[in-house]
Amino acid sequence: MMNHAIFKRCMTRRGLIRTLSFTTFIIVTLIIALIVSLVTAAQYRMRLEYTYERGLSELAEHLVHIETTLTKGLYTGTASGATKLAMHLQSEANAAKVCLTQIPTQGIQLENTYRFLSQVGEYALSLANTMKQGNTLTNQQHGTMVQLSNYAKEIRSSIDMLCNEMNGTGKWKEHIDSSLRSQSDNDNWENDLNHLEESLKDFPTLLYDGPFSEHILQPTPLLLQGLPMLDEADAKVIAAKAMGCTINQLTDGQLQQNNVFPCYIYTWESKTVAITQQGGIVSFLYNTRDITDTKLQYDQCISIAEKYLKSTNSGLFKESYYTVAEGVCLINFAYVEHGVICYPDLIKVGVALDTGEIVSYNAQGYIMNHVKRSLPTPKHTAEQAQTILSPYLTVKQTNTAIIPTDSRTPKVCYEFLCVGDQKDEILVYVNTETLEEEELLILLKTDGGTLTL
Repeated sequence: MMNHAIFKRCMTRRGLIRTLSFTTFIIVTLIIALIVSLVTAAQYRMRLEYTYERGLSELAEHLVHIETTLTKGLYTGTASGATKLAMHLQSEANAAKVCLTQIPTQGIQLENTYRFLSQVGEYALSLANTMKQGNTLTNQQHGTMVQLSNYAKEIRSSIDMLCNEMNGTGKWKEHIDSSLRSQSDNDNWENDLNHLEESLKDFPTLLYDGPFSEHILQPTPLLLQGLPMLDEADAKVIAAKAMGCTINQLTDGQLQQNNVFPCYIYTWESKTVAITQQGGIVSFLYNTRDITDTKLQYDQCISIAEKYLKSTNSGLFKESYYTVAEGVCLINFAYVEHGVICYPDLIKVGVALDTGEIVSYNAQGYIMNHVKRSLPTPKHTAEQAQTILSPYLTVKQTNTAIIPTDSRTPKVCYEFLCVGDQKDEILVYVNTETLEEEELLILLKTDGGTLTL
């Protein structure tokens, strides 16, 4: 009996010790987990703060370069000088758009800002092409360049003020903390960006032959109509595949609704990708790494870009024209449907001239304009259309094409690639229904690519 009582007391003491040990273990584990969680949260805040600060600083730097380049463009007197400035302007504008994706702009509409950055370089390049033909700029064209320069100054000034306010004063920490608490303490930040957007509301309509002209930036993205909405997790899988990395290597997706259509934005190393919220389509991908060498030729870049397009899109595409700048061969591809070239459905692919890596991809034109078309039977034949061409042109190739117009109403035309009596290469577009000459373009082949005037 005594032995049993002693045994029971021992067991009770042993159980108590076990209970205390287990409880201590749980408490220590929870404390460690809490510490790890706090450290992780602090690291996350620091990374986010650094990303915002770097994005805003680099945006300010690119805007300074845009303003300076536009000012130089007002006074350049040669076509070669204007082309060099325009290509630099394009590069800086693209980099500025990437920076915009790296700062918090959720719920802020920046459509005018994106439109300015998209069009400014293309318009300058169109004017340079005009000068290459020996033409001087009209007073209206010069006046538009002055307007662009003034807008650039205003944007740069606004971003400079934001940099002084947000960077280096602890404001980003306050912004992140209030965002994590779902509080609205960021009125000044939002007001400043909204003021920037408001200052561009009278930005002039720029009509020119280029991938970012007004006909591409129409109100409704036709490709996305009827497609399902994606959550951030599903979009992240698509982004990782597009970037060539694992899901864990990507930053958390930020839903940007300030472009023509909402996109989830992800970054990894020097790459940024945008996935449309509706449909999960890759809208753009940019790699901002430095390119210091030129090893590849245009034909090699075409082959690389075509292979990349086949891996990302099941449709058929035809290259139209290209430019070379900042170590990148940027090739424009138009969608081909039943043998008809659909120029509004445009995808731009940039190939690095040092390694052949795809460093840019922009499908905005394709997303905005691509739709299944019911193409009418041409009222007139290509032979009939050819009879209206100038007798000084010799036809080398004939295609059927859909071309964009300033009124945003695409037209079906015969595309005649011709050679003029002065050895100029000319593209003539004749309406298949009316036999009206809708467009005439001069092909210009330079060291910087093949352009149209």
